[in-house]
Amino acid sequence: MRFIKGHILSFVLVSLLSLATGALGVESIDCINYTGKPDVRCMYYRIFDSRGASLYVVHPGDTLKKKYAIKGASFYVYAPQEKEIGRDTLTLQLSADSSDIFNLRAVKADEDSGLVKLRIKSNYKLYNFQLGTSDDASATDPIVSLVYNFYVPYLKYYVKGEEVTDVSKLSFEVGDTMHVDVEAIIPIGKAKDRVDSALDRTFYFEAFGESQNLKFLSEGGEDLKLSDGTIRLNIQKGKGKFLVVAPKAITDGSSFSMNAFKDPKDTTKFILTDPFPGEYQFTNPDMPTLDNAAIYDTDGDGIGDSIATWFGGKTDSMKVNGFYYSWPDDESFKKYSGEEKPNGDRDMYGLPGVEVKLQTDSATGAVKAYVCSVGNRCDTLKTALADSIGAAIQSATLVKGNGGTDTLIVRFNKDMDPSWTSGRGLKLNGDAIDVTALSKKGNQWAFVVESGVVSVGDMLKIETICSSKECPDGILTAADGVPTSKNNQEVPVQNAGRIYVDNEKNGFYDRDGDGRMDSTSLGFETPITEDDLKKMDITFYWLDNDGELVAIKPNLADLTISEGGTLLGFALDPEKYDVKNMLTGIDKSYSKDGEIEYGYASISNKVTVEGKESEEEMLYGMNDYMAPVISSTFLNPESFQMMEPDKFKITFSEAMDQKNVNLSDDCLAFYVDGQWVHFSLSSSEWSDDGLELTLFMEAGEDLASRMNPADSVRFDNFTNGLVDKKGNKVSELAPAVMVEGDPRVIMKTNSFADLNKAEELSERVKPFTIEHVKDAKQASDQSSLGVLMDIGYSTIMQKDSTGQSVPNMEDIGLHWELYVYTNIGNYVGGASGSIACDDKFFDGNCLENPDKLYVRWNMRSDKGRRVGAGIYLAKFRVKVYGAKSDFKVERIFRWGISAKKSK
Repeated sequence: MRFIKGHILSFVLVSLLSLATGALGVESIDCINYTGKPDVRCMYYRIFDSRGASLYVVHPGDTLKKKYAIKGASFYVYAPQEKEIGRDTLTLQLSADSSDIFNLRAVKADEDSGLVKLRIKSNYKLYNFQLGTSDDASATDPIVSLVYNFYVPYLKYYVKGEEVTDVSKLSFEVGDTMHVDVEAIIPIGKAKDRVDSALDRTFYFEAFGESQNLKFLSEGGEDLKLSDGTIRLNIQKGKGKFLVVAPKAITDGSSFSMNAFKDPKDTTKFILTDPFPGEYQFTNPDMPTLDNAAIYDTDGDGIGDSIATWFGGKTDSMKVNGFYYSWPDDESFKKYSGEEKPNGDRDMYGLPGVEVKLQTDSATGAVKAYVCSVGNRCDTLKTALADSIGAAIQSATLVKGNGGTDTLIVRFNKDMDPSWTSGRGLKLNGDAIDVTALSKKGNQWAFVVESGVVSVGDMLKIETICSSKECPDGILTAADGVPTSKNNQEVPVQNAGRIYVDNEKNGFYDRDGDGRMDSTSLGFETPITEDDLKKMDITFYWLDNDGELVAIKPNLADLTISEGGTLLGFALDPEKYDVKNMLTGIDKSYSKDGEIEYGYASISNKVTVEGKESEEEMLYGMNDYMAPVISSTFLNPESFQMMEPDKFKITFSEAMDQKNVNLSDDCLAFYVDGQWVHFSLSSSEWSDDGLELTLFMEAGEDLASRMNPADSVRFDNFTNGLVDKKGNKVSELAPAVMVEGDPRVIMKTNSFADLNKAEELSERVKPFTIEHVKDAKQASDQSSLGVLMDIGYSTIMQKDSTGQSVPNMEDIGLHWELYVYTNIGNYVGGASGSIACDDKFFDGNCLENPDKLYVRWNMRSDKGRRVGAGIYLAKFRVKVYGAKSDFKVERIFRWGISAKKSK
């Protein structure tokens, strides 16, 4: 039921105009900057002033009065700016339970009164805060019923009935009393510029500089300073009075402020802080005055090193008992420890050898002197320190140009007079040179000079003797007008942003040991910053998987600067740049056609002056800090003689240091029959280029127990084992590599059988059968004559997504053929077959389940007839596929069949 046709917001002690629903859309109401009178909905309150309010709705057509408020009605509070204002600033709550009100929070009117009561307050200045109602959660047609403005009052000070302003100058003698009236003023709204007569609050005094010696008294003469050290005055109905007394001279131009409304976020601070606007001083007629002081640069380095002070008043009996100075800021003072240099009248003192730092921006300072005079009256006098330091160059940088001119970037000790444009304003190695100001930015200027005039290492200073013809704009001078000293220092011209690289720290790395470059480093002789990096364009050059040169350009966010600033790291994604697999060295022979240079970096350093860019590109060699890995293997197994060794060839990702390799047995570990083992590596042979190592292994060991293709090999000695020619030791992170190679084909046969075995077989048996057996004994027990094959299958390897070699199971298997002949060559019978590595015969994986095969001749011809006793010849052929080329074995066996039962 849509009954909310009218909304009204009524406030305690405040009457306001009610507006009907739909009368206005979402409005922009400005209660601060307006013409004429402010909107009637604008309400003005002081910060910290908590106000109550009531929201209610009426039926369409009813008068917008509380007595018509719909009891128990539901609607939404409209406060669109609430989300932008933190709860540390704004308090907007339901009066009933103090729960926070958020924009478009659903509320329900009281069942008795029909009202929703709220409370609102702001701890900080807040203008144009809208509050109203809506009849839906989307604020389709909201009503702005009131606009809040919480202000911070400001203070007006009066002395002798006259308002004190920024230009007021008040003069008193020590012992006089300054009577001050203060008023709190409303800054906005209908009561703007009127006294905030409802304000009753305690204000706190804070004095600065010499004004900290002032005493603040009540109108009745009581000290306003409390036991806790604070100085307080109660302002009532927006007004207050107090007295100021100076027990000693106040001449440093310092002042005091009155403060109120402690900041809830930091109670040591105040929201209202109003300083006394005028300038006042309390002088002692019997004491001298410290009238002036100035700081000079006598050695021309642009940094102050001498101070002069001038005294006035009664100086005839003056005795100075110490000076203190502060420069280039007046926050801390240092006692002068040098030798004072007074003049004959002792009204001027020189202070040579002061120690200050180079000023930045506009410098300020002061001098204090502890002085005693007539009647042994003593006081500390203070005056501002005037800047009399002339211009001097602090640094000069040369930027080489491309169009017949170079650029000099010159940094001065202070801002320079921008009216200077061109002339013989600079002196190079003792001779004036023509320059034109290209850029004038405070104390950093850019000058254009002819190419070749200035070189790195030349000495540069400001020229101070120049005719109006040669220097139409005069001498280069500081913006504050202080003349440039003829002994201003000369400085060496430096190179523009040149980066000096420490080549020993430049390197490529393989952090995860997979044989693929994945990180780089650049070293620098001097620390660099992120600002330096922004001026550089860095590129690393490596090879991709096609052997082509790939340029790797890191983003600034991908670079990491070491804590000391002298090392730059970059971790890259090898996939992103198709970084070449199994490449851990820098040798162009690995590139396409063996001619592409790689493994270096380039740095382009850019300096821009007024849109003119100078770029210097340098190429830097990089070090190979990548550990070698095994890139491939190949096993040539022995299948006939137990005393013959297997030949196992390992190819490394880069040339190994053969002379410094300690080829101990623990250098390599082999995974055979489910465990890692070590073999003797004493018999070995290196290729001339150090890339290949051939091991002659397991001589004298049973052929069936030796390592076969599809077993694995890995590094195992990481301290004094294998090392490449750059001194990089193998890494324990390097993965194990599957052994690739030719098959090991071991054949065994029974030479004799008797016809009784044939008689035991069924008449329906086939001439040849193939069986899956565990060992030779099992085969002989089940057979008459046949061939037992123990085959270590070869491996056809393919690369996975990481570049590692894995077996291709679909392309591994064997094909066998067996033919039987009489001793005179007559054909008796034959059979053949093929078995794939993933056949169910091997449970889907011949490499993991390498059982033996037995091909049995059941002593029958192809036609199924039993053969007679005699000598037979068996020709057995095996072709094992899965290696780089098919592997074929052919053997001839002599079989005998006797008529008697064999024993």
